Amino acid sequence: MDLCHRLREAAQPHWNASVNHRFVDQLLEGKIADNVFARYLVQDFHFCDSFIRLLGAAVCVADDPDARLTHARQLSVLAGSEYRYFIDSFAALNIPEAQWKNPELAEPTHAFIALMESACNSQDYAFILVVLVVAEWLYLEWAQRAQEPLPIRPEHRDWIVLHNEPDFVRWVNFLCNELNRVGAERDFETLSKPFIEASQIEQRFFDMAFEVQR
Repeated sequence: MDLCHRLREAAQPHWNASVNHRFVDQLLEGKIADNVFARYLVQDFHFCDSFIRLLGAAVCVADDPDARLTHARQLSVLAGSEYRYFIDSFAALNIPEAQWKNPELAEPTHAFIALMESACNSQDYAFILVVLVVAEWLYLEWAQRAQEPLPIRPEHRDWIVLHNEPDFVRWVNFLCNELNRVGAERDFETLSKPFIEASQIEQRFFDMAFEVQR
């Protein structure tokens, strides 16, 4: 078993609880309530700013020129098709601009941002990769549960497609291969601690979508 799969096993039951969360079930069926999906998307949109910084940190500290280019290319995806998806979905869900630009951040959003900031500040490529792998691989796994026909509504369908299209699969494979490479000689507990923490936060993030807003 390679390092990434050992880390995923260490993160159980939180990993599987996220991949098979009721939020995912309802999204894949196209039956998720608009207020639930809106709450999730608004929080995820604000997660993305720190995620961009995390990718930028990976560009800075990666020890291989080809790896730096791959991380840099992914930044263009976030700034392009993914950003456009959010703006279009906010419009489709009738979310006022003031609401998605200046929301009150939920606890798991704060927690994941703090973890990403810690990884950025560490300048530790393996630590950065751990957080990236959880954020991307976990999403690939839930999106790969999708079956045809996909949901009709674009805001549902496109969020699934963004996370299981071939380019995304290649991106996740790259991240896992990088972590297997640079983390091979690292202390397992040092890497598993943030991996488990990130997996726990992902589960809470899906839970958060169903919380009643005060």
